[in-house]
Amino acid sequence: MGEATHLVTREGGAAVQSLPEGGVLLHIGPPKTGTSALQGACHACRDEMRAQGVRYAGRTQQTGSAAYAVLGRAHPTLGEAPSTHHWKRLVSEVRAAKEPRVFISSEFFAGADDAQAARIVRELGGDRVHVALTLRPVSRILASRWQQNVQEGARYSFDQWLHWVFEQPSEGKGATFWSRQRHDHLAARWASIVGPERLSVVMVDEQNKSAIYQAFEALLKLRAGTLEPQNDTANRSMTAEEIELLRGLNERFTEAGITRPLLYKMITRGTALYMKGREIGANEPKQQTPSWAINRADLIGWESAAAIRALGAQVIGNLNALGGTTPQGDSAAQIPPLATTAANASSAAARQVPEVVATRAAMGMLFASGAAREEGSGRPGIDVRVEPQVLQRVHTIDLLRVVAQRLLWSVTSRIRKITRR
Repeated sequence: MGEATHLVTREGGAAVQSLPEGGVLLHIGPPKTGTSALQGACHACRDEMRAQGVRYAGRTQQTGSAAYAVLGRAHPTLGEAPSTHHWKRLVSEVRAAKEPRVFISSEFFAGADDAQAARIVRELGGDRVHVALTLRPVSRILASRWQQNVQEGARYSFDQWLHWVFEQPSEGKGATFWSRQRHDHLAARWASIVGPERLSVVMVDEQNKSAIYQAFEALLKLRAGTLEPQNDTANRSMTAEEIELLRGLNERFTEAGITRPLLYKMITRGTALYMKGREIGANEPKQQTPSWAINRADLIGWESAAAIRALGAQVIGNLNALGGTTPQGDSAAQIPPLATTAANASSAAARQVPEVVATRAAMGMLFASGAAREEGSGRPGIDVRVEPQVLQRVHTIDLLRVVAQRLLWSVTSRIRKITRR
């Protein structure tokens, strides 16, 4: 079977060193580095990958439930950590795989601490495991990360969050962000476990969207062109009006005492998804990251690039891109007082929301509630009974398992009530 030449190379021009036969490639993200695009492409061509000797582990687009389970993190839709069977099933699949190579991907693995990372590598195969990071400049991640927080229920403004990130990097929300996006620390943690010779750093090329697919084709010894981008509007950035509308809804929902899982269902899996299904108008303003935050992030990027290069890991692409456009050593990255930037949030909130955004928000919430599907409403061309996009990524067996668990819980609850009478 012939192999087409891949265009991507290691930093310096050398050929990419592929995963050896018998190897397991664990892609840990971190979030907002092209992970959803890569996972969507792999999920769409599982059969073709397997025909070329690569098993894309798991049953859904990514192994998020397994990652949440092994980390003991509460899943937003459950309000608690998923059952450990998700992790055990992934481990069993990897160990039983007949294909020469196995690929695992979830950006949630980036949240592992030292002990958890060591356990993950040990149980997935120890010396067989190689780790891949996808990286892009933090300055390009900030707005996207904050928007994701809002979509998951956050009420704070972008400026407030930026000040936490840069003024309080070791506590609270700042610590949460940097635990995944301090790229040099992340690379060093995993390199200390698998060794730098089994760590690959893939730089996301902002100018070449195909580069990430080409890099992983080379790592997995797939033919060039195997991985193709999928049309996933659910992953697009939101406009300034869209995200401010969501933030306002979060405030009202919280004031009304709505629980976090219900808010997640109505906003994240309802309003936000439906709003992102439309085409953005040319004049709709996008979320802008202030220059002081860009400069500060780029300076950290330069530090990260130097530290990662010193590790000796395989770097695919241009690592200097982590420094963005800020000249190395620029000292102009002063953080202005929050009082001078707080007006930005209020002015954004005061803008009139376009009618199409407001109506999309309302329709998304209606569909998420399930009321329209239960009542059987809907006109031709707008089928409200269609399976939600989030469920399209869930394997049927997993859905049946959830239904069975809920039925069992319902029956046992009724039995308890009867026995108490």
